[in-house]
Amino acid sequence: MSALRAWCGWLTEQGYLVADPAAHVKLVGQEKAAERSGLKSAQVNALLRQAQESRASTRNYAIVQILLQTGIRLSECAALTYEDVTFTERGGLLRVRAGKGNKARSVPLNASAREAIGVYLAPRLGVEKPSLKAIAAAWPRPKSPQSFEPVFLSQKGGALTTSAMGQMIAELVKASRGRVPEETSAHTLRHTFARSYLAQFPGDVVGLATLLGHSSLDTTRLYSQPEVSQLATRVEQLSLNAYSG
Repeated sequence: MSALRAWCGWLTEQGYLVADPAAHVKLVGQEKAAERSGLKSAQVNALLRQAQESRASTRNYAIVQILLQTGIRLSECAALTYEDVTFTERGGLLRVRAGKGNKARSVPLNASAREAIGVYLAPRLGVEKPSLKAIAAAWPRPKSPQSFEPVFLSQKGGALTTSAMGQMIAELVKASRGRVPEETSAHTLRHTFARSYLAQFPGDVVGLATLLGHSSLDTTRLYSQPEVSQLATRVEQLSLNAYSG
């Protein structure tokens, strides 16, 4: 349809047509909800297992867990420093300093994410037996030289870039051999977090928007739209469905 509209516009400009017959033709909108469906539980588990079996397993597992448990963007994850992470035995917080639109926000860090990041950082923090208590005690003090170091490092010791993180996730998906959808990316993990949050806390669109850093609730509401499979189940359960053979 785009090509047809462009061709008709050119024919009109060149004088082959008196009026553009495609001027009022509108394109059919894309179904955005399907693009935000996220991963199923089995697929999440498969991706996490693949991360544990990969090279630099503790780092890769920590990255996947943070993306899944917080819903932050890949670029936001790559930018994290020790200073941006509040780590205690009973709680944690990520400070996203420059999110989309250059807006800062804070995102809670749950136990699963804290444990994963703790195991990864234990050697760098000089902790022999990783535990939430031990990692919290060894966490760099605010404004200390180490506090400004990036959390995630490459094999060469430099900050792991956004593109390198994306490539790592793509390799995990490929290595899963079909257990994880091939189109899975870091943004899929963000969608997975959003869907999971609303499944447990229905209607809390405002809370989710705060966590995701959305400036418009219209963007966040897309996650509240049910998938076709969910609608099929609901329609099947309608009291109107009283067919008998």
